[in-house]
Amino acid sequence: MNNFFKRVASGAALASAALVASPAFADTYDFGELLDQSGAPATASFATLTANVVGNDVQFTLTAYGLEQFKGKSPWIGALAVDGVKTGSIDNVSGDSSVSMGKSTEGTFEFRFNFTDKDSKLSDDDTMSWTWVGGAGSFDAFAVRVNGVKYDAGATTTAWYGANLLAVPEPGSYALMLAGLGALGVVARRRKPR
Repeated sequence: MNNFFKRVASGAALASAALVASPAFADTYDFGELLDQSGAPATASFATLTANVVGNDVQFTLTAYGLEQFKGKSPWIGALAVDGVKTGSIDNVSGDSSVSMGKSTEGTFEFRFNFTDKDSKLSDDDTMSWTWVGGAGSFDAFAVRVNGVKYDAGATTTAWYGANLLAVPEPGSYALMLAGLGALGVVARRRKPR
C-alpha cells in the first residue's frame, strides 16, 4: 500500500511541476470572420496568432497562410488591431516584417500593430514574432487587416477580419490528465487477483 501512495504522490508532483512551468496563459486565435469592407469573402481562414503572456509581457507569433484565396495582386497582412489599452513598447521582433504601434481607425479597436516594412511584407507562409512589453492584461480582442485585395471593381483594397479563440489545452492540463490516468492504472493493477 505504501508503494501505491508513493506513485500517486510522484504523479501529483509531476503535474504540479508542469503547472508551475506553464505560463499564465497562451491563447491561439484564428482569423476568418469579415468585419469590414464589402465584396471580400465573409469567412476565410488565413492566419493564426499565438498570444503567450509571460509576466507583464505578451509574446506574439503571427503566421499567414492561404492568402491566395483573396482576389488581388499578392495580398498580405498589414496590421493587427487590438481592442485594449495602448501601453508599453515593442521588443524582440523577428520574422518577415517590422512592427510599430499606431492608432486604430477601425471600430472598437483602440490601437494596432502595423507591419510596415515595404520591402518584405507578411504574406503566405510567413511568420513573425514580437514582444509587447507591458501588454499583459491590456487586450480583449484582435483583428487583422488584409492589404492588396481587389473587390468591388477596385473600390475595396483592404479587408478587416476578426479573431476567434481556438480551444488549445495548456501543457498543465495534459500533465494532470496523464497523472490521473497513471493513478487509475495503479488502482486497476492493484485490484487484479494475484
